[in-house]
Parts: sequence; structure tokens; C-alpha cells
Amino acid sequence: MAIPFSQFTVDNGAIRDLRELLFDTLFNDPDIELVVSSETGVVNGKKLGRLHSMGDVGKNRKGCKPKYEKPVITGTEKEWALGPWQIPLEICYDELENTVAKYGMNSGTAIGNLIDTPYWDHVLMPLLERAIVEMFWRIVWFGDKDAKNITNGGIITETVDLELLNMCDGLFKQLKGIASANPGQFTAIAANEESTYAAQKAAIRVPGVAIGIVDEMLSDCDSRIFDDEQAAIYMTNGLFKALRNDVKKVQNLHLEVSQICSGIQMSEYDGHPLIILDVWDRLIKKFENDGTKLNAPYRALISTPNNLFVGTDDKQRVADLSVHFDDTDRMNYIFAQSNIGTLVGEDALTHLAM
Repeated sequence: MAIPFSQFTVDNGAIRDLRELLFDTLFNDPDIELVVSSETGVVNGKKLGRLHSMGDVGKNRKGCKPKYEKPVITGTEKEWALGPWQIPLEICYDELENTVAKYGMNSGTAIGNLIDTPYWDHVLMPLLERAIVEMFWRIVWFGDKDAKNITNGGIITETVDLELLNMCDGLFKQLKGIASANPGQFTAIAANEESTYAAQKAAIRVPGVAIGIVDEMLSDCDSRIFDDEQAAIYMTNGLFKALRNDVKKVQNLHLEVSQICSGIQMSEYDGHPLIILDVWDRLIKKFENDGTKLNAPYRALISTPNNLFVGTDDKQRVADLSVHFDDTDRMNYIFAQSNIGTLVGEDALTHLAM
């Protein structure tokens, strides 16, 4: 794991405790379970079944000896398709000796062993924890087994390693498939089709556009979604900013915003909870950016965590980290691996806009 400690002055004595080191602003991603449900111990190919409703009852009949019929109960069955992920990292102490990190290392014979040092506990592990959180957001929402870079006809940023994304199909890919098969569950956002960053931003901020998008979604979505008390409108921060400005300009109202946890905000629109996910914006900019425009920077979804699933074959959501120091090659090793997949429970209980 490369940390650019060489950028920091070593010999001026200003920084000796790594806990005093000020990093560039690091985003704290919201807990993914606020928007999806996690399933552990999932087996690849395992079925996820959901019962929906019983067929119509009550026919125009009367008298004795009624005709009995079997109840017709409808439902859907989805199949888990898990893909593998690994985190293999190695760190050598001599990469850190002439940097500010040396103040958080052992000395003498033990210098090579970085485990349980201030550097390890207060720098490396916190950064790795944040990277793992982002890994789950990236895979769960943006994963695509058929991912391609832009020059090969795909949407993935040219410099991005496809192995970061192609272990399984994420929720956006599945939701787009559902919307393609059921056009009534999709709201097109014209601003996404503009050819530059600036044009995309200008188009979404035209008065009435953002309000129109959300109103259309609420009008067209299956009303049963909001029977679930956890149901909400999820959207990118860029779309929310346009909506907030639109509401102020067009309706002379103010959308109140509250911080419900680190990295996630909540508001309300037309009586419905509205969850603002800045992590979507950041991942779009990082992974779906052709250098001129972004791929669908404005997105929204009406659904509930109880209908959006992420599964792993592990006993817990995040696999245990294997950490050790090799006394022979003097290297520090970190390793973790597991399998992951996503599922949409009931197709009808989603409405996508992008």
C-alpha cells in the first residue's frame, strides 16, 4: 500500500507522532447497510425466494356445495451469483526509513516488523479500513462482470483496472436491466446525455428539471414501495443540489438537510425520506469518467434496503484480515479474500432514474 510519506519533511522535527499527521481530506463513506441488506453465509447458486401476493378471490357464486379451488400465490426466485475478491498487500520497512513514517517504526533488529507500531495502528490500518469500505460501495453498486474501458466500447475510465469491478454484477447493472425490461420503472434524465461536464451541470439546473424528475419518479413508481417504512428516494449529491435549488427557485421552499451519519445526509421531499449519497458521485467521477463528461452523474432510485441485497459466503460481511511479518524476507503481509454478489428481490419494487 503506497503512502506518499516522502512528500513530508523528515528532519525539521515538526512531526514526530504520526497521530499528529494531517492527511488530505478523506471521505468517510456511509455504512452500506443503510441502503442494502447484507446476507452472510450465502452459497453460490443459492436461491432467494420472495412471495408477493395471492391471486384474486371472491367470485359471483352462491348456494350450497361451493366449488373449492387452490389458492394461487405468486412470487419470484432469484439466484445468487458470487464472484471472488482479494486484498493482497505487502509492505517493506525500507520504503519508510527516510520519511516521516520512521517516527512510528521500531528500531534495531525489529525495524522490519511494522505490526502494532504507531505507523501500523494509526496510519496504515485506518486507511485500509476506509479503502475496504469504498471497495464494498464500488462492487455492490458499480460492479459489472462485463466491464470494459472506454476505448473498448465500455463506460469505465480508461486508467481503471477492470479487476476492481468485474467480480460480480452490481445493483446499478441489475436495476438498468430491470428498467430496460419494464420502461414504466425508469425515468430518463436528459442532462446525463450532454457532451461535457459543464453542459451536464447546466442542463440539470434548468428551472423545473430536477423537480420534474423526482415528481415523475414518484408518480410512476409502485406505491407498495412506500409500504415499507425504510423505503426512500436515494440520489446522487449532484442531483440533490439541483433539486434543492429548484425547490427554492420554483416553489420558494427550502429543503432541510440533516447529517444522519458520517458521509450520508437526509432530507425529505413530498413527504418521503430522501437519502443523499455523495459516495455515488465520487465513484462515478473515479470509475465512469471519459475525461470530457461523466457517465450518468445524476441518478436516483426509489426502493428500500429490504429489497436490495448484497451477499457473501463469509460468516461476516467483511472477511478476516490475515496479517503477519515474515522473519526471513523481512516483509509485512496483509491478505483477505471472500466472494460477493448482489440481488434485487422484487423487480417491481424499484424505480430508477438516470
